[in-house]
Amino acid sequence: MQVEGFSDPIFKGCTRPAMFMGVPTIPFLLVTGSFMILAVWTFYLVSPYVSLFLGIVYVPICITLRQMTKKDDQRLRQVLMRARMRFRHRAGRQLWGAASYSPIRYKRRKS
Repeated sequence: MQVEGFSDPIFKGCTRPAMFMGVPTIPFLLVTGSFMILAVWTFYLVSPYVSLFLGIVYVPICITLRQMTKKDDQRLRQVLMRARMRFRHRAGRQLWGAASYSPIRYKRRKS
């Protein structure tokens, strides 16, 4: 929207998340860190083979994250936001049988 000589451009580079190997940094660090902790603990407590299996499972997960963000860098954020909203509004989904996404949290009124 322009108002006589004023404009508010949005530059794509300003909204783009920081990436590492084609995956946004925060999800990449969360996935990598959790898999590393699990792999170290299973190596010492269970078996090195289970730890190796976790390493093999880690690779397709990183490839999936990269494929999600290949065309749209905000897609992973949208998927995680959808999961968070579905978890947060599960009471309405159970009551009505449908999911709704709204920024307002409704409270029960005392009657």
